[in-house]
Amino acid sequence: MTATTLKPGTGKELKRLFALLSASISETLGSLISREITVRPSEPALQDVDAFLADLPRTCAVARGALDKGFAGKSFQAIIEVADAIAMAGLLMMTPEDVVNQRRTKGTLEGEDAEAFGELGNVLYSGLGGVLREQVGNIDIRFQDHGVIKPGVDKNGVLGSGNLVVFGFRMKVGDYPESTGALAVDLATAEAWNKSPLEFGGGEAPAGAAAPAPAAPTAVRPEDEGLESIPLAPVRGTLAAFVLQGDALRMLRRSCRRVGFELRRHGRGEIPNPAAHRNEVVVLDVPPGEERRFDWCRRLKEMSTSTKVVLLLHHPSRPRVTQAFLSKADAILGFPCDEMQLSQKLGTLLPPAPAPAPAGDPAPPAAPA
Repeated sequence: MTATTLKPGTGKELKRLFALLSASISETLGSLISREITVRPSEPALQDVDAFLADLPRTCAVARGALDKGFAGKSFQAIIEVADAIAMAGLLMMTPEDVVNQRRTKGTLEGEDAEAFGELGNVLYSGLGGVLREQVGNIDIRFQDHGVIKPGVDKNGVLGSGNLVVFGFRMKVGDYPESTGALAVDLATAEAWNKSPLEFGGGEAPAGAAAPAPAAPTAVRPEDEGLESIPLAPVRGTLAAFVLQGDALRMLRRSCRRVGFELRRHGRGEIPNPAAHRNEVVVLDVPPGEERRFDWCRRLKEMSTSTKVVLLLHHPSRPRVTQAFLSKADAILGFPCDEMQLSQKLGTLLPPAPAPAPAGDPAPPAAPA
């Protein structure tokens, strides 16, 4: 059976949930090993376990989770290339880098590395469980066990049998090369999480964990009325927008064009991954009832001082401004606000413009004839 992707425009709830689970991998494991981990999810695909194994490009480690409560008896799999599993295990144990590299080259997850990977699995599923409890309800999950799968071989049966909904991703651990991985769950569970049946047939997807990289986040687009009339400043920084209001996004597009930011818009359900926004400006709008965004700001600032955070407070009040100040935001604005005021604030967060090159020495006088 070939892997088939979802039909365009379907499975929105499932894709939103898996995007949150992917962000949780970055945050929980990155915090544990004190390295930046980025996870870039792709489209979910349906594939039979045997076909998945047959097309698996490399040996992978599988951390299996056991679902409980309303999904008791079901399993969930996090699939990571063995080289990355070894690297994260070594970083957790503070193994010397040369030893980690030797073990990565050998490609065998064993001994203390296997034991440390089990600890990583416990932390991983703690984070995944938090997302599932908040988003699905009547569910729990715990780390069950781990194993290794190879192309065509699942010796310990950690993937089970039948059809899986496989959510591929690309993963980068610290300075190590980017790899591939996947999250997988059985079809019935995936449909329950989606709250409606899933329609597949959007075309063939690369099998195994080697999923295609997702499209780049939406950059600034000259589509708003009057946007092209704003002078386009040279891009000198990146702005990640986690905003809920369309008016806020339109204003950010205009300000970014005017000031010199590349705008990257993130989905409404996404949670900022503190490890993925170093040297960027992150804008969070905070409508009433979204006070958790103050916690997002605090986590972003605690991870890296190079991350600048702007909070747009809807209906600002003294308590909310105080809360924003305590979350260590670099800039706080009431919203709605004037676009030029927002542009001015963003401009202060850009790195200094490069100094002009010094003029060359004057040419020596010509020799007398």
